[in-house]
Amino acid sequence: MKGEKNKLILVYILMLLVIVLIIALTYLILQNNPKEEPIESTATTTPTVDVNPYPNISAECTFDVTLTQYNALTGPGCKGGYSRYNLTDINLGNNNLEVVIIYSDKNGAKSGLYINKTRVVSKVDNLLNIRLGIFDNKLFLLDKNNNEANVLVYNSNSENIYSLKDTLDEIKISDPNFQAVSTDPISTKTIDPNSFQFTPTYFSFKTRLINNNQTIAGSQYIVNFTGEDFSDPTTNIQNQG
Repeated sequence: MKGEKNKLILVYILMLLVIVLIIALTYLILQNNPKEEPIESTATTTPTVDVNPYPNISAECTFDVTLTQYNALTGPGCKGGYSRYNLTDINLGNNNLEVVIIYSDKNGAKSGLYINKTRVVSKVDNLLNIRLGIFDNKLFLLDKNNNEANVLVYNSNSENIYSLKDTLDEIKISDPNFQAVSTDPISTKTIDPNSFQFTPTYFSFKTRLINNNQTIAGSQYIVNFTGEDFSDPTTNIQNQG
């Protein structure tokens, strides 16, 4: 009887030793395994992408206007922020172009002129500095911002097919009226911004040079166009009607 009891005690002692060994082994394994770094959530660190090209403008400062109505504007509809003008009648052939002018009197980051949601003019100093017209099934844009005067032309697919600035930068022509004081080629900065005239077959402009606070009158230039072909500016304005 006493022997049986001793055997039972020995079994309990052995079981206890096994349990202690298992616990010790588990502890050693856990201590030797490298700890995984916590994965930081990117939900709050991923920057959001603003897919809307236009700024958020209240309905009170958003205006649907025709081309004629826009060209007659003398000032913005709202002060202290943005004014948006949606041109409703820019139709070239069978395509309607989405033309939007956004003006800000507080240097808003998204001001400018957009064609089919693409900003083609990044600055609008004054609504009077942007004028538009449709000639020969093309949209002509007269941009008088930044103390310059440029003409941009877009076709029915909203593609830019002409830039007066790019043309002048390429051909580099000098005005004979400026020879006495400068032989520099004319540029969008030496064009009189108020001298432009547009017709269905050509547009014209005059140059002027400010020298020692005096304005020197330049020549009159003409650019003929047919379809998407534009001539270089020339002073030959005969037989233009």
